[in-house]
Amino acid sequence: MRPTPSLVTAAVSLVLLSTLSACGPDSGDDAKALPSAKTLKEAQEFIAKAGLPCTSMTTDEGAHGTPAEGFLGTTDDYDSPQEKREAAAWKIGEAGFCGDTRAKAGGWIVYLPKDMKAFQQNYRKTALAADKEYGDKYSDLRTGRFLIGADFVVNPTNSLRTSGLLETGLLIENCDPDLKVPTGYRKQDASAAGCVLTDYVPS
Repeated sequence: MRPTPSLVTAAVSLVLLSTLSACGPDSGDDAKALPSAKTLKEAQEFIAKAGLPCTSMTTDEGAHGTPAEGFLGTTDDYDSPQEKREAAAWKIGEAGFCGDTRAKAGGWIVYLPKDMKAFQQNYRKTALAADKEYGDKYSDLRTGRFLIGADFVVNPTNSLRTSGLLETGLLIENCDPDLKVPTGYRKQDASAAGCVLTDYVPS
């Protein structure tokens, strides 16, 4: 029995719709999987494999070479209730550091968020607030701050462009509403609405 013209038309339309849906540049199916590191040790090994001097990981904020500002998400008895709420909003499970802030290559703070979406949303909130209050001079809204993996985040103490990690598959969360990513760079939706993940760093 031959298929009727209406059935043929419907089948062709369905195939075309499926093809178009799968080929969108920012579709979830087309986006490459982000690198994964479920522990601080795995993150340290990931950074070291990129040829960077990340030979050991410390969770001590006061250890040799760690950044003076410490880690996000940590508090002490001297912090106010508001500061503790702000720290908790990052939803960080573990944090560590490798490298040396004072060395030429710098260092890398690693975060293992308990909730990656909450982490990305909180970055958007804080970046927009800082940009509104301080402008470009003290804001990282235009360039981004964090390199995002599937389940870990890296915050380089040097610039993102010289971090040595842009070729590893990690992507920068950028929440600048005016960002235009040139052709040839990766771009996919971030977990936070209004943000993207990209390997492009605006100059």
